[in-house]
Amino acid sequence: MAEETRVPITEAVSGEPGRTSATAALRYRDFRLFWIGMVVSNVGSWMQLYALGYLVVQLAIRDGVPQLAPFYIGVLGLARALPSLAFGLFGGVVADRADRRKLLLLTQVAATLNALAIAILTITERINIVEVVVIGAIGSTIFSFDAPTRQAMVPRLVRDRDLVSAIGLNSVAFNGAQLAGPVLGGILYIPFGLGGLFMINALSFSAVIAALILMAPVPAAARQRDVTVLRSIREGLGYVRHDVVVRWIIILTAAAALLTRPWIQLLPAFTEQILRVGAVELSWLMGASGFGALGGALVTASLGNLRRRGLILVISASAMAALVAVFALQRSLLIALPLLALVGFATMLFMGMANTLVQTRTPDHLRGRVMSVHTMVFLGVMPLGTLFLGALGTVVGVDVALFAGALAVLALVLYAAARVAPLRDAVATWRSAPVPVRSRA
Repeated sequence: MAEETRVPITEAVSGEPGRTSATAALRYRDFRLFWIGMVVSNVGSWMQLYALGYLVVQLAIRDGVPQLAPFYIGVLGLARALPSLAFGLFGGVVADRADRRKLLLLTQVAATLNALAIAILTITERINIVEVVVIGAIGSTIFSFDAPTRQAMVPRLVRDRDLVSAIGLNSVAFNGAQLAGPVLGGILYIPFGLGGLFMINALSFSAVIAALILMAPVPAAARQRDVTVLRSIREGLGYVRHDVVVRWIIILTAAAALLTRPWIQLLPAFTEQILRVGAVELSWLMGASGFGALGGALVTASLGNLRRRGLILVISASAMAALVAVFALQRSLLIALPLLALVGFATMLFMGMANTLVQTRTPDHLRGRVMSVHTMVFLGVMPLGTLFLGALGTVVGVDVALFAGALAVLALVLYAAARVAPLRDAVATWRSAPVPVRSRA
């Protein structure tokens, strides 16, 4: 595999991408290091997500209020939402002003310490719902700076023509872990318990930290420290407002985050109350979703030559909402498993197309701020959706809440597909920045 060196490209090389492959981004040394580190860390993170959902359900049972499990999950969602909404836009400003590699080192170390805290509290049996909520809020604050920085850094590690490959491979790292993490968590739960799973997650961050140490610096493309933070935020929001495609992608992402994507946080309650199965079956369900999402990520990575990404976006969003509605009606584990695989596939294809369009249509000096809006909507609104659907599910049933939310999203997507032609016809607009190039040595 050819090695890469980083040199600034002073003359932009924009234009349509040439033919590329799903794994083309792995030719770049720094991206390869970053990707491997993220694979290891994401396995730990998905293991923790599986364990955390089951822990909250068990805490509700321990407190003598098992019927409040969806509400407990919703409260945890609110604790995650508020920091994302409060700090998300500031995270984008920092990402556009700082060396993104150094900033990620700070966030990853902080995330390690946060994961250690919940591991120690769980192992010593001193954990309660209040501590889970506080630790969740701290983790969300960290991620408000980590996520836009990580997404904004990726286009600086590869050429424009290989950006779709990089985005798709990042999705593979995330969703391959979504498959492996819960399944591995279900296997390791018996010998190590929930506290042991949290500890494994804390250790997994060391892979990303090591990769970042070995990578070259990723400084901001242009210094903007003479511009106030609020003006920088307004500039990023202004770009989102005036680009109709980016604006509608944010709207659809927000709707999905509020009314369909919370199914994964509510899955422990759905598993316990509707399917009436336990922790092992929960890991199967999350693994099935991860399997489908991995397939969707691989398809996304292979679509580097596709122009009509807007059409794929609205089709996949419609499929995602319709499949969640059908899943909400299920009472059989055997039917729920393949349905969740399809949900995962459609969701990842939608998210991959959305991410690709936003990243490729945004100039590098604005990318951190625009991606922070996208990330804030996803991370901030989805926990609010978890709270809303969780509270609604406590009253009418978690299955009814998921079904109603999915139908609402389906209606919005169909409206956008019919009435917003620029979104339906959207193609990537390639905007170059300093990137690594292949060494001739």
